[in-house]
Amino acid sequence: MNIRRWSITVFLSIAVFSGLAAFKVFEIKAAIAFGESFPEHSETVETSEVTTVTYAPSINVIGDVLAPQHIDIRNELPGKITLVNFNSGEKITEGTILIQLDISIEKANLVAANARAELSRSIYKRAKNLHKSKAISQEQFDRSKADLATSLAEIKVLESTISKKTLRAPFSGKTGIHQFEVGQYILDNTKITTLVGNKSYRWIDFMVPELYPALPFETEITIQPIYQQNTDTTYQATIIAEDTAISDGSRSRHYRAKFENAGNLFTHKSSVNVSVPVKSLKSYLAVPTIAIQNDNLGQFIFILNKNEDSKGFRAKRKRITAIAHQNGMTLIEQTTTNQSSGKNLKKGVKIAVAGSFKLHEGMLVYTKERPTLAIAQEHEQKQGSL
Repeated sequence: MNIRRWSITVFLSIAVFSGLAAFKVFEIKAAIAFGESFPEHSETVETSEVTTVTYAPSINVIGDVLAPQHIDIRNELPGKITLVNFNSGEKITEGTILIQLDISIEKANLVAANARAELSRSIYKRAKNLHKSKAISQEQFDRSKADLATSLAEIKVLESTISKKTLRAPFSGKTGIHQFEVGQYILDNTKITTLVGNKSYRWIDFMVPELYPALPFETEITIQPIYQQNTDTTYQATIIAEDTAISDGSRSRHYRAKFENAGNLFTHKSSVNVSVPVKSLKSYLAVPTIAIQNDNLGQFIFILNKNEDSKGFRAKRKRITAIAHQNGMTLIEQTTTNQSSGKNLKKGVKIAVAGSFKLHEGMLVYTKERPTLAIAQEHEQKQGSL
């Protein structure tokens, strides 16, 4: 009797459980069917294509601008100023008198020296004629000759002193600032002014650490004024010389480059940013910088593969290694990207750009295309405004 009751209870329990399970299965299938009735989630992004550019890796150093003709003019002898013949910042020609020191005593001594020299010259001429006729001794002739030489040497000494007290411009150029006045007494080796020549070109002196390869002559470098470092304004210079030894203190090679100083934009001894290529030109893949995303494992982009089941694309994550950035584009070394799995990154491959942050692996993507250059320039402008 007990067995029959337990059997009925078990049967009813199984029947109830089966009914509930069947109901739940039908409910889940209905929910799945309802969900499948909606279209697959997708995103729309702007796209571009991978391009290639030639690029030479470079380093940035600070260079000094030098005028080929420049000199600090100093007086060799002390004296009182009798003439100041130039203004601060004035353009002067070669040979122009800048400062005249008092030479009144030297002029008076020069007149006396010329008179003595004239007398010595007359005595020497007479002695020479008398010596030919054996009327005077060899000693008397030699003494007259020595007196003439002494007089002429005295004249040269006085003329040299006058020249040293008359400071002239050794070449044409522009003078610096001064505060000298007539009547002022100056000591020897006083700086009068800095004269910078009128050459149309300038030199750039800069140092490159010795851990980089030596740069050959005629290598092109890019320079940029310090105050224009956040702009696209750059100038080209050519390496013309290298120092004969590596600097002991900095362990760097010293180079000199030459460039045309159009419009006298670069002042003597000003500083500039110098971009120096340290490797030869090489081809790199390039993608708009805005296309690059980051996570804990590094940088990546989304490649868009054609979706065979619909009109859209499927997003495929691709790891990259950035080499450099320029003009809103990021350069990627081809050999590095080709080592990863999946579709190789190469020129012409379609990638997601603006809106790529919304994507994930395998997502359905629809696109609207924009030129790669326009995307890069727009990104660069936004970065600049920040």
